[in-house]
Amino acid sequence: MQTEEKLEGISVEKEKLIKKVSTIIMIIIIIIGVLITTDILLITKKKIGPFLAINTKTYNDGGTKEYYGLGYKVIKYNQKVGRRDTVIGSWFIKYDTNPTTYTITDLAYSIINDNNNHLGEFIRLTGTITSKNNKNNIITLKFEDNEEGKYNLTVKANLLSDNIKELNVNSSISLIGVVTDYNNNTLTIENVFAE
Repeated sequence: MQTEEKLEGISVEKEKLIKKVSTIIMIIIIIIGVLITTDILLITKKKIGPFLAINTKTYNDGGTKEYYGLGYKVIKYNQKVGRRDTVIGSWFIKYDTNPTTYTITDLAYSIINDNNNHLGEFIRLTGTITSKNNKNNIITLKFEDNEEGKYNLTVKANLLSDNIKELNVNSSISLIGVVTDYNNNTLTIENVFAE
């Protein structure tokens, strides 16, 4: 006669052991998930880290570094002249320092027609300087369309270098940098180099 300790072939002791082991595994998975999420949030919001990813490669372009973490990859671009942002993605994201080239007109039409604000995109933008702020190293480019302002676009570019004094209003310019914000027909580009 079987005792009440056996339930469908598993003893009560084994069942308790399985519950303890599965609970410990779940707690470990939750802790790892919280740590990875915290690491990714610190990278994206505070621009520090990564702390849980391993540096696997440093490029000879000024110090760009690749990091691998549990299920994610971080590339911290630091080119001498070029890209200076951080990209987070899967292990399959590639090192890419080729900017997408736009004129300010093309960019304005792309934002509205393609419904693409280009956030996080590394771009080369050509246009004409409409104003500059020497104190804050910001130059402004504007595009005004002929269709009731539907495609109007203002671009504020935060230059990394102090050569803004050499730039003249109403002169043509080519900029490279990363799009960080788009709000009310104003696009902001950070870490900008003037070419």
